[in-house]
Amino acid sequence: MAYSHSPARREYTFVGIDPGTTIGVAIIDLEGNPIDVFSSKNYSCSDVVERIIAHGNPLIVASDVTPTPSTVKRISRIFSSPVHELDKSLATEEKIALTKGEGYEYKNVHERDALAACVNAFRRYKKKFSQVQKKTPAGVDVEEVKALVVKGVSISAAINRLISAKEGKEKATKGEKQGQEEKKGGEEDEDENILRLRRIMKGKDEKIEMLEDLTTTLKSKVEEKEIEIKNLRSKMDSVRSVRRREIEETEEIKRRDREIERLREEVKARGEENAELRKIIEELKGKKEVKVKGGKRIKLIRFFSRAAILDTDRKYGLKKGDIVFLEDGSGGGASTAELLAKKGVAAVIYGKELSHFAADKFFEFDIPTFSTDEIPLLLNEGDFAFIDQHLLNEKIAEWKRKREKMEERIVFIS
Repeated sequence: MAYSHSPARREYTFVGIDPGTTIGVAIIDLEGNPIDVFSSKNYSCSDVVERIIAHGNPLIVASDVTPTPSTVKRISRIFSSPVHELDKSLATEEKIALTKGEGYEYKNVHERDALAACVNAFRRYKKKFSQVQKKTPAGVDVEEVKALVVKGVSISAAINRLISAKEGKEKATKGEKQGQEEKKGGEEDEDENILRLRRIMKGKDEKIEMLEDLTTTLKSKVEEKEIEIKNLRSKMDSVRSVRRREIEETEEIKRRDREIERLREEVKARGEENAELRKIIEELKGKKEVKVKGGKRIKLIRFFSRAAILDTDRKYGLKKGDIVFLEDGSGGGASTAELLAKKGVAAVIYGKELSHFAADKFFEFDIPTFSTDEIPLLLNEGDFAFIDQHLLNEKIAEWKRKREKMEERIVFIS
């Protein structure tokens, strides 16, 4: 339901507001009659203020909750109207009861809550307004008396103040009329239409003045907000700068931590390597004293694997002319044999049977191979072993003779 109201005379009103995404507003007069109840998603604060101004001058601005929302406080400050403070928020049952009957209508809960706030504020003054109605003499504006009472003036003081103001105005008007009569010689009273238009213009002027005050207030608030935004942007820039430095420092710390960890690992590896080398040196020092009559010291490789060959090479070096002992010759194949052969070894003695792939590869590289049955170990000590030098020489010579005969047979057959 749309409530009609003529803004020609600026009546006093009670205003209830339910702020939010959808704002609800209710306006009633000082008799408790509804003037306007509406809600909208698209209304700004200035839109609400303009609509309130169009229906009169708000004496009280009210809300249905406590603490009072900031939007309600902002609108009350614009009109210099007090806020109707609540001890506790209105319950749903109270709001429904407040908005029943008396011509009150609403379309949604936002309008209901605004209307309930408005009516609740009005009921606080309803009894006092009844007294004003009874005590105010004829000729005194009851609305103005009510407005003064809401502002805290007693009923009698409000009436006396308005009577005094009226008498002063009448005297001024009488003097003005007498002057006009003397000057104009009894001109006729102004036409009633002109007086009505003047009243309308006065109402418009008041509205314009109110809007100008509102514009000034809003401009001031915009300037405050711009200063606040500027300060917040400055703080954000400062926070970003600090955060950026923190991130850079964190990344640098992480980079250094990674480098420290890498160096620690390297130091650990070097330490392990040095410990191993010291052990080898000690073993070698000990082996200097070991002598086997007629024996030849040869390098021992635990397993016939790439890793074991490279490990022995790293520790003691595998060079041309070395004799090596494969403690377990069963694990290697052709590629492993080729790796050992390319180190330049002169002969291979093995503990377990070689694969035929490995044996063929050694034969291809002209490297004799013997089992420990053919050349037994005289001594197995750590990473070295001793064999009979004389027996080794005989076996190598025998192997070479067999190879030569084999090659001669191949040539004869071909």
